[in-house]
Amino acid sequence: MDMSTTPAQAPEAPMIQRREFYQASMSSNTPPDNSHHQAQLNYTATTTAQSGLSNSTSAQREVTTSANGLPPNAYVPPYGPPQNLAMAIATNMPETFIPNDSAQSIPGISPMHPSQVALSAQKRAYRQRRKDPSCDACRERKVKVQDLEKQLSQTKQQMNQLRAMLQDGGAMDVDSSAGAALAPNPPAVGPGKERRYGLPPLHNFDGVRRNIRNYGRGIFKPPPPYRHPVSQRFIPHSAPENMSASLPPRHVVDRLLLQYHGSVHLYAPLLHWPTFIQEYESYSRAGSFSTAPQIWVSMFFAVLACAALVDATPNAGVRDGEGAKFLETAIRTLNTWIDELTMDHARVSLLVSIYFCEANAKSAGWVWLGTAIRISQDIGLHCDYGPWPPLEAEMRRRVWWAIYNWDRVVSLELGKPLLIDDDDCDVNEPAPVDDDCIRPNGIVLPPGGQSGPNGLIAVIPVVRIISQLKKTLKSRTIAAATLNTYDEHFRSIMLSYPEMYQIHSTTYLDPRLLCAATVMQYTRIFLYRHNLSTACKQPERRDALDRCVSAAQDTAKYVRRSLQTPGATPVPPDHLQAPSDAWAARLRSMAPAFYCMHLWRCVLVLALRAEYADALTCVRVMSAVGSLRKANVACGRNLSFFLDRLVERLQTSEGSRHLLDTDEEMLAYVSGDMQGCIESAWVWVGSETGIMLQGPPNGTGTGTGADRTPHAESPGDTEAQEWGGWEKIERMLIQLIYEQQGQTQYPHDSQLLQTPYNRLPPPHVATPQTSGSLANASPPRASGLPSKSKISIADIM
Repeated sequence: MDMSTTPAQAPEAPMIQRREFYQASMSSNTPPDNSHHQAQLNYTATTTAQSGLSNSTSAQREVTTSANGLPPNAYVPPYGPPQNLAMAIATNMPETFIPNDSAQSIPGISPMHPSQVALSAQKRAYRQRRKDPSCDACRERKVKVQDLEKQLSQTKQQMNQLRAMLQDGGAMDVDSSAGAALAPNPPAVGPGKERRYGLPPLHNFDGVRRNIRNYGRGIFKPPPPYRHPVSQRFIPHSAPENMSASLPPRHVVDRLLLQYHGSVHLYAPLLHWPTFIQEYESYSRAGSFSTAPQIWVSMFFAVLACAALVDATPNAGVRDGEGAKFLETAIRTLNTWIDELTMDHARVSLLVSIYFCEANAKSAGWVWLGTAIRISQDIGLHCDYGPWPPLEAEMRRRVWWAIYNWDRVVSLELGKPLLIDDDDCDVNEPAPVDDDCIRPNGIVLPPGGQSGPNGLIAVIPVVRIISQLKKTLKSRTIAAATLNTYDEHFRSIMLSYPEMYQIHSTTYLDPRLLCAATVMQYTRIFLYRHNLSTACKQPERRDALDRCVSAAQDTAKYVRRSLQTPGATPVPPDHLQAPSDAWAARLRSMAPAFYCMHLWRCVLVLALRAEYADALTCVRVMSAVGSLRKANVACGRNLSFFLDRLVERLQTSEGSRHLLDTDEEMLAYVSGDMQGCIESAWVWVGSETGIMLQGPPNGTGTGTGADRTPHAESPGDTEAQEWGGWEKIERMLIQLIYEQQGQTQYPHDSQLLQTPYNRLPPPHVATPQTSGSLANASPPRASGLPSKSKISIADIM
């Protein structure tokens, strides 16, 4: 038998083929692990590779060697040749799930099956009657080879069937010969599964933990066992009898609807915009909502609430009062006690979830997301069945995928379980066309194939893999072969993208599409940074940093493309050239909180690895967002602290790359909100929990008031002034760039220094005493101990 042909039959990871227009052929019940059938198939392939026979050497090599021939521990650049995702992930399966050899000789029969027990007993009796053990061994080898051939034949047949399932986008029956191999495997009766091994405790790390608590405030919470109890603020509500809702002024509504359509509607097209505007105009002419359904009124004010969180005006903060007022009206008019729910109920619940997450009330956003999912499942949005009219069918798909995408993003961002199971849904992807092309009688393709900005094209293929990724993140460590296979799947997605989303493209990218374009890099960092844990060895942690830096650099590439002039010849922008006002305004219209968090993670790893130019590029975006997002302000405060610590390391012998890669304190800071997830947090192991945490957090001596008001969710404007603001972070990175290049003088460019988005102090020439070093940034202090004084920009210079 030609064993070399077997790997070619393995089902490839799902790949979205490039096509002129979208064909709704993929459904959400085909996750990257190729469903339960693929899992059983991997089980069979794994047991085959473990048989130890000489004629299975090539098949075993296919599992343990990456596509480019490198050993599993070698770093493979992203977007490598495609390979099977689920097969490589199966090689990372815990040993407790790998069957023994006794189960392999009888294909299709469980080790605990009565027939298997009887056969084992007969084999033992047969061995006792035989006098020549060598003949017995020969016979066992012959039978084992025959069984192996049967398994390979069945596996080949199952692979062909699974490939047909993926191509057809649906399920199909499995013949009787493969039925035994796909038999259910119920859990054993008795105690539950074994707990995962705990992480090694970190001793003398209390100072680092205090810093993480303080400077992570507003970004993430410590895991539940390590949280300090806080007082809850009282939020007044209107009187219950005041249930009437009046139309806001026309100029206010027009402004907010314009902001909503240019932001939330780009990546969550919940509404058929022409229909929504037509309905609003009819109620506006009537001057009241007297004829409007109550749920429509709730949806209208939820739209206004989300729109109030978007403001393209530079340096304008979040209009909390305006948005909160609209949100309260939306919640008061939402009736979820009825037994006849509609798609509008799901829309309102999702918009409320989006509002809370953008306002940095993440727990409330998580709860409302669960409501949106349950309503959508109750009305059947998770199944693309039924004789729906074309317009309603398309909108059902759009609402479902908006909820599905938000479930995946929020689950990653908060470290929470997924609320939607891929096996429970079967929905075609929405058509990537403008709302004007969706008509009551069907979808009309735009002339010349032209269509407006659409983030779903880039988002959906990536979020479909998050279900498998979440399972991978439950492992103690992730094998290099598994990471390489994910990279290969990311490459297949990248090849399916339109030109504007291609990573190697040099064309102009609309700043409003930056969030959608970097969803893949956002997901990659969550995957790669898992191996920063103390459970990993130093080579694995160093490789994790390499991969995170790669994703962060790709993010910076997208940002630089958005800085180009539309229609002009692509010219690499100068990283010191400040962005224009128009670019910043366009960016602010589409800058959700999770995108700001992604940029923060990118800056952390880039700065640690001395990639200061790319870090500055990402900081430019965060500076343009400013106080529009509370999470962004909290990230700025954290970056200011991190750069202070980094400068201290650079002033000593501890500032080399090799030493920084092994610096436990710096790795704790770079891991960021990884320390907010109970499954991945390793900083808190060995610290106090439970009753020992009663009372306010210990003071850090920063004078920011953070510990005096533990209920404060995010740093306020006063704290932003104390940590120096974005101008301090920009100046520090610029100085690090020139120090890295061996220069001791800044360019005398008045335009550079006077641009609104690069508010930097006058240029400075280093004195002979400093010799161009980052002296006077702050005095060195012991590791793990908080600073005793704030550092001003003058001190940095």
